[in-house]
Amino acid sequence: MNIDGMCTHSVVTVDRSRTLQECAALMGESHVGSILVTEETPGGPQAVGIVTDRDLVVEAIARGVAPGKGKIGQIVARRLVTVASGASIDEAIEVMKNAGVRRLLVAAPDRRLVGIVSMDDLLGALAGEAAGIVQAMRSGVAREADAIHATCVLCGERSVRLPPV
Repeated sequence: MNIDGMCTHSVVTVDRSRTLQECAALMGESHVGSILVTEETPGGPQAVGIVTDRDLVVEAIARGVAPGKGKIGQIVARRLVTVASGASIDEAIEVMKNAGVRRLLVAAPDRRLVGIVSMDDLLGALAGEAAGIVQAMRSGVAREADAIHATCVLCGERSVRLPPV
């Protein structure tokens, strides 16, 4: 599976001029842990960074920035890290590891934003693959176990085949 198949395609955005409180409220309403911060340019909104729920606590609240007065642009991490929409899970993990981030913007070949993928998304996909492997193993074990059961010719009961004596 590639990243385009597991990323969140509806990215929540907020203008950098909005308050921390407005951003936190939008996160709550949208049930997301991060928001893409934009600023208005002559060509339209331009992505400038990502703010996470952790940023709101560590960068704002813990430093005494007033949630109703502080602007999201004051705490936004200006570093945007992207991954190609056709990238594999392994490639996305490598990008996250090298950049030290937990979320990646997902870009189409034409560099258009198509979504966002988080470490949780990748873990969920890997867990799903692992569950599929476990299920395949269980099916094989069940098939093998069924193959070693036989019906007794004397009484008609199914039992484990014993080696010849």
